[in-house]
Amino acid sequence: MDTPKQRIYIVEDNSDIGFILELFLNEEGFAVKVLSTAKEFNNALKKGMPDLFLLDVMLPDGNGIDICHRLKNDPRSKRLPILIMSAQSNQDAAKNCEAEEFIAKPFDLFILLRKIKQCLSAA
Repeated sequence: MDTPKQRIYIVEDNSDIGFILELFLNEEGFAVKVLSTAKEFNNALKKGMPDLFLLDVMLPDGNGIDICHRLKNDPRSKRLPILIMSAQSNQDAAKNCEAEEFIAKPFDLFILLRKIKQCLSAA
């Protein structure tokens, strides 16, 4: 019997980055859903929770830090790992919202993969 794939919700408004992340993480055995806005993300949460959140900071209708705060204050998601990614050095903001990890853009996909696996194994 196959083990179910671990699910990752990626919130990234840059379609090229979203496509690359989805392709790479699917190849690594994850079930990935890419969402480009906070509104799309909120709608996806109504349908179910992933095993990990990968959030961009800058979004057209919000930001990943606010989403992180909301997730960490929601009993349904507060224990789920969150990884923040940003082109700016927002590592302190990521820590303040209690994200498990931060990665600065541009990043090496294999370093991202290592951080994702560490977050999931610690959850």
